[in-house]
Amino acid sequence: MKIQNLFIIILLVLLPFLYLAEQESAAQGPYPKTPADYEGPFYPVTIQQDVDNDLVHVKGQTGTAQGDILNLSGVVINTRGEVQKDIIIEIWQTDPQGRYKHPGDSTPGERDPNFQYWGAAITAADGTFFFKTIIPGAYEPRPAHIHYKVLQAGKVVLTSQMYFRDPSQGPKRFSMSSQVELQTVELKAAKNGEFEAYFRIVL
Repeated sequence: MKIQNLFIIILLVLLPFLYLAEQESAAQGPYPKTPADYEGPFYPVTIQQDVDNDLVHVKGQTGTAQGDILNLSGVVINTRGEVQKDIIIEIWQTDPQGRYKHPGDSTPGERDPNFQYWGAAITAADGTFFFKTIIPGAYEPRPAHIHYKVLQAGKVVLTSQMYFRDPSQGPKRFSMSSQVELQTVELKAAKNGEFEAYFRIVL
């Protein structure tokens, strides 16, 4: 068999596989998926009456949560950059003293009755979401972070954590992912004394 004919046969055999690989690559799109991360031991287990995206005010309480207020906004997209609406995002975190509102957290001190500790938001038609919370406190050996779950059609599709860029922490992230940069946000001071951060979640 001539080498030219052999080459044509090999090419014809490989073409379907090359096409499928190209289609798969195109389907994945230019945006890498947000890495999964540990759920941790302190996901809320008690029933909470106030379930919304404002964690600095608790229903039935007149005060405001202690700590630096953080306006956390973001968007949920897929790997092709298409916005994802009606996605439920849950977040849970520590108060400024590094305490969770969880029976398993033995960190000493009173929990803040004006802080919600856990909240939920639904993405709008443009895929955006917003939380009003506080900057979480760090605790050894972990840096400050916010836990979150993403639910699509009632099913959890991502459990991860969000970190804050802090040069003083160096590589101290303790993420289960090697792509911690995709989990890290910039913390910016706003004119009103509050702070802002923007986070993109890619499913």
